[in-house]
Amino acid sequence: MADLATWQEAMLANIRQVRSTQPGWVRFGLPPSRKGRTAIVTDSSASIPAEVVGHPLAKGLRQVPMPVMLGEQIHAEGTSELMRELPLALAAGTPVKTSRPSPGTFSAVYQELAESGFEQIISIHISGRLSGTVEAARLAGREALIPVTVVDSQTSGFALGTVVLDAVIAAGFGTPADQVLARVDEGTQEAEVFFTVPNLDQLRRGGRVGTMAGLLGTLLNVKPVLTLDEGVVSLVDRPRTAARATERLIELAEDSTRDTEGHKERVAVHGFGNEAAAQELAWRLQHLSSMPVPVIPLPAVLAAHLGLGALGVTLNPTATAQRPE
Repeated sequence: MADLATWQEAMLANIRQVRSTQPGWVRFGLPPSRKGRTAIVTDSSASIPAEVVGHPLAKGLRQVPMPVMLGEQIHAEGTSELMRELPLALAAGTPVKTSRPSPGTFSAVYQELAESGFEQIISIHISGRLSGTVEAARLAGREALIPVTVVDSQTSGFALGTVVLDAVIAAGFGTPADQVLARVDEGTQEAEVFFTVPNLDQLRRGGRVGTMAGLLGTLLNVKPVLTLDEGVVSLVDRPRTAARATERLIELAEDSTRDTEGHKERVAVHGFGNEAAAQELAWRLQHLSSMPVPVIPLPAVLAAHLGLGALGVTLNPTATAQRPE
């Protein structure tokens, strides 16, 4: 397992290692020619920590907050008030809903990037079958000052976040936009996420149960293990205890890496309101990962649907060298 600072240092070390193989590059994010620079936009479901989004090496990254409603009060993702109030609302049964960012929010971000000198944008977002965020981004992209390519990742959480960070690194080294986009498409197809929730109440209320609609009555006394299958929440298994559900997450992660011929994955753990369980899970998964396994709290927009006690694992294959081909 690893705290975010340890994981971040490992990520930066990887960037420095790639940079050392690139003679002629002044520094990451600033090739000799500034023409053709590509910016990367995502949404807060990608779970990229604020420390990373705000890092000097992520100048071309923007993470658009997704609104969360607690009762009648609308909050923006990332505020201390929301993270304080959300667990209380979930515990009390207060209605909790989420919404897509408005097209106007994306338009403002795209305009700011254009005015900052970027020449194109790749906007990578939560599955369109879970949220209307992709459509909002597309509406804004049609009116943008520079070309915007919007990608429906068909995933979420740090499975999406890892793909986004790979794109930021590639773009930072001056990789042409079409090559960055090809890597994004490959990365989203290979990303996996598995998670378990204490119950399906929040997913049911939000209409996010996908293919499980006909199974809800049979899942009342289990701790379901779930995945995202083509962008939809789908059932993997139905263990009856939280301990067994955690074991299934480990088994699924191990199965995912079994045929990689020693090619280790990048693994992250999500939790919400269960720090000790998340840290233990990360420790037990460290042998699968090529980097420290961070514990990343679920962003509010995901926690709102998964509920207190949710636990998840994201897996992304180790990236190829992040440099122009």
